[in-house]
Amino acid sequence: MRGAPPGQGSAPASLGFDGQSDSVRQLRDGLDASLSAFGLHVLTGESGSGRTRAARYLWTQSGRNGRFVPVIDRLSFEEALTDATTGCLFINEIGLAEPGLQAAMMQMLHGRDGTERPAVICTSSWTPARLVQDRRMSEALGAVLASRNLSVPPARDRHDDLSAVCAVWMGQSGSQLALHEDCLPWLAHQDWPGNFRQMRQLLHHASQSVQGALLTASRLADLHRVDTTPDAASFQGLMARYLPSMLDLETDTQGTLHARVLAEVERPLFRLVLKATDGNQIRAAALLGINRNTLRKRLQLLGIEVGRSRS
Repeated sequence: MRGAPPGQGSAPASLGFDGQSDSVRQLRDGLDASLSAFGLHVLTGESGSGRTRAARYLWTQSGRNGRFVPVIDRLSFEEALTDATTGCLFINEIGLAEPGLQAAMMQMLHGRDGTERPAVICTSSWTPARLVQDRRMSEALGAVLASRNLSVPPARDRHDDLSAVCAVWMGQSGSQLALHEDCLPWLAHQDWPGNFRQMRQLLHHASQSVQGALLTASRLADLHRVDTTPDAASFQGLMARYLPSMLDLETDTQGTLHARVLAEVERPLFRLVLKATDGNQIRAAALLGINRNTLRKRLQLLGIEVGRSRS
C-alpha cells in the first residue's frame, strides 16, 4: 500500500507530532525536507521522544511501496533483503546493533544503487559522531550517517504541544475522562526522563483507574507516585501497569520490544545501584555482577551521567 504523497503537510495526528511548538515545527520541516533525498536516515533523540513515530512518518510520506520491516541482527537484515516486499529497513538503536549488522548495512549501501535497495531508517540515542567516538560505530558508517541525521526533540522542549498530544492520547484510550485545566501546568512542571512515552503511560493508567469524568492534577500526582499495594509493588504488577502503553501497535515495530523493555529496566536499576554505592562504578559493577567496562559502556549508551554524591 502506498503512503501519503510527499509534501502533504503536517504529520497526521496518529503519528504523534501534534501541536505547533517551534520544536515540532522544525521537526516536521526537517522530516519533509528529508523526503527529497529519501533512502537513508538516522533519527537521534532521547528514549520516548518519538523517534519511531518520526521513522513511520518518513516512510508513509515517502509514497514508496513495500513493508516497513524492523531488523535486529545481521540474519534478519539479510533475510529482509531477500524479500521482494521489503520497502524500508528499520534499525532501532543503531549504536547497540551488533558489528555484523552494521557491516551488512555498509555493504548494502556500497553495493546497491539507491533505487535498487530498500530505504534504511535508524534511530539512536547519540549522534553518529558520538557513536564513532565511543567506538560503537565505524568511522565509515558514521560519516555516511552524519549527513542524514535529524534530531527529535525531547518532551521538555515541547510544552506548548501538551494540550494537543494529551487530547489525542485521551481520545485513543477510549475513556470519557477529561483533563482538568490544572493538569497541563502540572505535566509541564514534572521531569520526564522517559519523555512522551512515560507521560502517556501515566495518562493510560489514569484512564484505566480513575472513576468519574474529570482528572485533576492532584490525582495525577497520586498516580505518579510509586504504588504501595502488593500487586503494584511486584515486578509483574509494574509490568502490567506500564507495558500496555508500550504496545503501540499503530506505530511501534515488531522485534524491538524486548530491547526497549531491557533498556527501561536498566536505567532505574543502574541509577539505584550507583546511588547506593555513592557513584563508585567499581562497587556498582561488583554489586551487579558485571565487568566495570561493560557498566561504563551501558551507562554511556543509556545516557546516565555519573558523579559522586556530595552527601
